[in-house]
Amino acid sequence: MEIKKLANNALIFGVNRFIEIFGVCIVVIGVLLLISLISFSPDDPNFIFPENTQIKNLLGYRGSFSADLFFQSFGLISLLLPFSLILTGTNIILNKKIFLVIESNFFSILYLFCGSLFFSVFYKDAFVLYINGNGGFVGKYLETSFLNSLISFNLQATYYLLIFLIIVFFLITIQFKLKVFYKIIK
Repeated sequence: MEIKKLANNALIFGVNRFIEIFGVCIVVIGVLLLISLISFSPDDPNFIFPENTQIKNLLGYRGSFSADLFFQSFGLISLLLPFSLILTGTNIILNKKIFLVIESNFFSILYLFCGSLFFSVFYKDAFVLYINGNGGFVGKYLETSFLNSLISFNLQATYYLLIFLIIVFFLITIQFKLKVFYKIIK
């Protein structure tokens, strides 16, 4: 009987360490993505302009390409994704629930689409994202779909609705709990 209990405890211990390692990997990916997005320069080599220029991205060639991929795909809303990854990885480490990553990815995709549409419709003028604009090519595509007629029906309501959806989906992604937040503030 002791051997069965010992084997069960060893299995639980091994599974928990695997889940923690998985969470740490997600946190590291989030930190690296944040560094590459923050140090993004449109003059760095990318998929469109693969010139032999000096790379200004802190993560070098790979950081330049990954930052360009996210910014050209989703636009400025990509800056929220590393925070989602970091906090999801932390939640996986603390709660030992590996399936949080599936829920987090689902809601991350939703707020990325809403944010791309938001920046593409309401903030078209690109500051450094001169190829696809602030909403990326996903935002441009969503803007040309039937959603444009729905948005143009009431611009002000749609503006606040998209901001609300982005915030709600982001908070769901990071497993935000109002009770825990209230206890921390109190």
